[in-house]
Amino acid sequence: MVNLPTAPHSFRYVAIALVVTLSSLTAVLASPTLANASGRAVASCTGSNLVGAFVSNQVGTGHVVTTIAITNVGRRTCELGGYPTLRGLRGPREYALRVTGHGTYGGNLLPTTLAPRMSGALIVSTGDLCAPSYGVIPPSQVYTGMVVVMPKNAGTIRVPDATFDTTCGVYVSQLGWRNNFWIQGI
Repeated sequence: MVNLPTAPHSFRYVAIALVVTLSSLTAVLASPTLANASGRAVASCTGSNLVGAFVSNQVGTGHVVTTIAITNVGRRTCELGGYPTLRGLRGPREYALRVTGHGTYGGNLLPTTLAPRMSGALIVSTGDLCAPSYGVIPPSQVYTGMVVVMPKNAGTIRVPDATFDTTCGVYVSQLGWRNNFWIQGI
C-alpha cells in the first residue's frame, strides 16, 4: 500500500538524484581525458605556443627552489610534460647549462593538459651550501634569467627575470602541474 503523504517526498528525491546523475554525466563527457580516450590525441606543447614567467623563489636547508609558470598562449589544447634542458641568460647572451639531475628538492610535477590560457609550471632547484665556494657565489655561476628548452627540441621559452645560481648544480622537475607548490608540503 502506498502512503500518499510521502509520495511527493519520494518523487522529489528521485528528481534530485536524476539531476545529480545527469550533471555528473555531462561533466564526465566534457572531460578532456575522455576525449583523449576516444581517439583524439592531444599534441605536445611547443615553445612557440607557451610563455614563461618567474613566480617565486623559496629557500630551505641550503636549497633555492624557483617556480616558473608556463602558460599556453596558443589556440589549441596541448600536453605539457617531460624534462626540459636549460640555458642561462646574462643580458642578451645565452649559456648552455648542465642539468645535474631530474626531480628537485621542491618535488616533481606530473604531466598535464593545458587548454588555451591555462598554466602549468616548472620547478628549478639549486643549492647554495656546497664546497668549495661555500657562502661565496662566483659571478660566473649567476644568471639573470633562463631559457627553457622543451623536450625533443620542441622550441624554447624565455624567462628573463628568474635570477639563479648554478654553483651547486641545477635540478629540474618535469614540466607539468601539482596542487601544492609550498616547499615544506612536498
